[in-house]
Amino acid sequence: MDAETSKKGINRVEFRVSNEDKELFEYAKQLSGFKTFSEFARFVITKEAKAIVSEENRILASQRDQAIFFNVLMGTDHQPNKSLIAAIKYHDELVTP
Repeated sequence: MDAETSKKGINRVEFRVSNEDKELFEYAKQLSGFKTFSEFARFVITKEAKAIVSEENRILASQRDQAIFFNVLMGTDHQPNKSLIAAIKYHDELVTP
């Protein structure tokens, strides 16, 4: 890597693929309209990486929200506020015969 490339913060990534994979990647690159394989690979890898991170964040947020909700219902972290108490009473009235 030359000094100019390292100044820009650009890094090189290399990996090996089978002939079949390379043909598939090249064909997909052509279909997508990318001029270089580097552009295509960067686009696809970035897109998939963002999707993976987004899904993980969604799962973590969902798990965190579940834990917060459960802990509030069980009174383990904080006591429920007036609105939650009213909602619980309303629910009890609906389901209690």
